[in-house]
Amino acid sequence: MEVCAQATSYTRALDLADQLSPDVIFFSFFPDALNPLKVIAGLTRNAEMKVLVLKGLYEAVPVARAIEAGARGIVLAEDPTESIIQAVIKVHHRHNGLGRAWASGLSGYAATGHIPLKCNLEQAKQAQLTLRERELIRAIVGDPSAKYMSIAGRLGISEHTVHNHLSNIYHKLNLINRVDLLMYALKHGLTNNDEPPESVWVELD
Repeated sequence: MEVCAQATSYTRALDLADQLSPDVIFFSFFPDALNPLKVIAGLTRNAEMKVLVLKGLYEAVPVARAIEAGARGIVLAEDPTESIIQAVIKVHHRHNGLGRAWASGLSGYAATGHIPLKCNLEQAKQAQLTLRERELIRAIVGDPSAKYMSIAGRLGISEHTVHNHLSNIYHKLNLINRVDLLMYALKHGLTNNDEPPESVWVELD
């Protein structure tokens, strides 16, 4: 994996994309003569190029419209480098037909390529979560901007353990990053203290 180019204007970004055809493009919103949403649409006309929007935790970005324009997901600049790299890898290898958002407006959720087959499939994934992992999810939902060190202190565990739990959660729920997790938890009600079910019947037909 390598960085092939950087652009300081949207016009330059479009030119470089035409010349280099990168696999994944990190896209940031900034003042420019061109409409950023139209630029995203222009970049994604080539199905081989995937756009990930890179944003700060407190940066206001029209995520729903960015997804509609063709972005495959949202990545937080504050996320650990490993999480960002995994986002790039997942988006690059995701089949073109499955990568577009189905959940309107739900940040980087689109990048995972989720398809809403049946509700009990999601329940099956959630049943894999441990009580400690559910506790961590509730802590993140309760204070989305909290730093990992703060969350670790609140739960009485190390920051390293927090990262390990998050990696397991992302894997079990097929998510990419903290934004994904927040949106998923809110959508699927992982914000209460309900005990996980002992078993879940999964029907894929």
